[in-house]
Amino acid sequence: MRYCYTALFLLLFGVSSVSAQAPDSSVAMEVEMDSIEVTATPFHIANEATSFSASVRTRSTQDLNSTPSLSLEAITAGLPGLSVQSRTHFALGDRITIRGFGWRAQFGVRGIQMILDGVPLTMADGQSVVHIIDPSFIRSLEVIRGPASTFWGNASGGVLSFSTQPPTNNAHTARLKQTVGSYGLSKTDVQVTPNLGRHEVSVYSSYLRQEGFRQHSDTRLLRSGFTSDFSLGTDRGVRVVGALQHMPQADSPGSLKKAPAQKNPEQARQTILDFNVGKDVQQGQLGATYYDNTGLGVLNATAYGVLRDLKNPIPFSVIDLNRAAGGLRLTLEDETSTLRWGIGVEGKLQHDDRQEFTSDGGTPDSLVIDQLETVDNAAAFGRFSLPLGRLRIDAGLRYDHLQFEADDRLGTDDGTQTFRSLNPSIGVSYNLQTTRLFANLSTGLEAPTTTELSNRPDGQGGFNDLNAEHIVSVESGVAGEWITQRLSYDLAVFYQDIDDVLVPFQKQAFGPTYYRNQGAARHLGAEASVQWHPVDPVSVQASYSYVDATFTAGTVEGPDASVSLDGNTLPGVPSHRLGGTMTIDTTPVRSAVTVQRIGKQYGDSENTATNDGYTTVDLRLSYVGLNVTDATRVTPFVALNNAFDARYNDVVVNAFGGRFYEPAAGRHWRFGASFQLN
Repeated sequence: MRYCYTALFLLLFGVSSVSAQAPDSSVAMEVEMDSIEVTATPFHIANEATSFSASVRTRSTQDLNSTPSLSLEAITAGLPGLSVQSRTHFALGDRITIRGFGWRAQFGVRGIQMILDGVPLTMADGQSVVHIIDPSFIRSLEVIRGPASTFWGNASGGVLSFSTQPPTNNAHTARLKQTVGSYGLSKTDVQVTPNLGRHEVSVYSSYLRQEGFRQHSDTRLLRSGFTSDFSLGTDRGVRVVGALQHMPQADSPGSLKKAPAQKNPEQARQTILDFNVGKDVQQGQLGATYYDNTGLGVLNATAYGVLRDLKNPIPFSVIDLNRAAGGLRLTLEDETSTLRWGIGVEGKLQHDDRQEFTSDGGTPDSLVIDQLETVDNAAAFGRFSLPLGRLRIDAGLRYDHLQFEADDRLGTDDGTQTFRSLNPSIGVSYNLQTTRLFANLSTGLEAPTTTELSNRPDGQGGFNDLNAEHIVSVESGVAGEWITQRLSYDLAVFYQDIDDVLVPFQKQAFGPTYYRNQGAARHLGAEASVQWHPVDPVSVQASYSYVDATFTAGTVEGPDASVSLDGNTLPGVPSHRLGGTMTIDTTPVRSAVTVQRIGKQYGDSENTATNDGYTTVDLRLSYVGLNVTDATRVTPFVALNNAFDARYNDVVVNAFGGRFYEPAAGRHWRFGASFQLN
């Protein structure tokens, strides 16, 4: 912690040297209470009137040009309730939890609804993949910090929504950014936004390669995308978006036991090398929304499709998965002086053609599983908001019918699982001009994913017999601002009760991960965040999150007898998370320091393995005033991550043989430059 205090002291000392400079009006404006729309739901909801916890962050062009922004962890730092661990390699994806939901995922994201430019990244079965998101182009992000099944149905313990759409500009704009750094990192970003009058189009692309901090963590990753909005008249038009990911190489270094992780964190186990563990992934998605302000209200009709091709060598096996998924959503909403309402219907489809082979050094050998897994989801939902002066009452209801089917081509182990869920929510908010008080009760459903259903301990095809998790959540809080002190704040407390908790486990070393329903759990906690502008060049963002996620029932089979989980902490969920960023934004130099303190967390459900808490400090410096011509600006930047070389690990929960630890990178550099042409 003394390193944190030292870094903050040095930056605060720098504040005194710039506080006498002329005020930056753009910074001062950030504390005004502008009306912000929460778009992470199918309906448009004003942020100052929400009855649930929501965070909205907008990134300026200057921010995009002056920071490396290579991970979701970097761009989400300081948001309350949200935890993102980047793992320092790309094979498994970022580990994301919201108030403890998502803890069981050993790869990808579970239990959280992920959205990119309005297209769900969360499939019908509840599993999300995030590599297609390029943080370098994220303009805004929104977090709903509690169950949102009323809006999104299955796997909505929280919502994380990203947008790459740039603000409206009256000039042609092109951006080029090159970033290089430690561990063989090189990343090139390009974005072009032409001026098309009343229409809007923006296209982006990037290519990343790195050798990685650890042995066997090389990555090659190409990502591209576009957003567009074609006007068809007043309040009527079509938005078309798309994204593409081509990742032909994402080697996985695997996890380690605690002692090897401390002694030689760069290593990968020999078995990982022998079977060339990693991923080769291609994914593309396309979505279109027709919107029209009709006489009945605002109509939105959305259609989208996703194609994914995955080849995944793991120890002793090779998985080949071809996925075709998509959905349709239709909503209608309107607002009068006495009522705001919205209704909608939605359908999702997911077809996974799964084959699993024995492995000959990472090459497919004998076919052992060949099955088609399909998921169908049909839903109807609605919401109304009743204003009563300063008081507002909100209520919502959604019904989901979710069906999983497996067609075993090698045998007769077909399977069907059906889940039905009715999820209501009700909330109240009270507006005191610069302060909003709120409280709500909501419910949720989290069904097992196709991966969790198809990984059977007996090695056969078909599905496991698993139940869905059911969630009941209550929360209350206060959000507002202290205008005279140029400070905004957000405080919330919550309690969540979960039945039929799904818990991962492994039966043997290097074997697949299986899942079983194992009792019940409850999550309770508190969150606080502030944004403060003590003097004009200086801004501070800070948050603290406390989560007590505990089993309240359940047992696990030990070598001699069953062991009770009652009272144990859920693995992979740190109880305490403190983060903050202080920025000095002068002309032409911009500097920032980010400090994160993560509390200890357990690696296993039995709480026999502890991952120690840690503190990291990241430093950034950029020069934003280098104009080559009147229309061209160059912004060089440099970043020093983990400046004090803290030794810490990310967690793989319930891994076999005590291999719970994924060592993170020590001190490392990133530097580069952006070129912007207007």
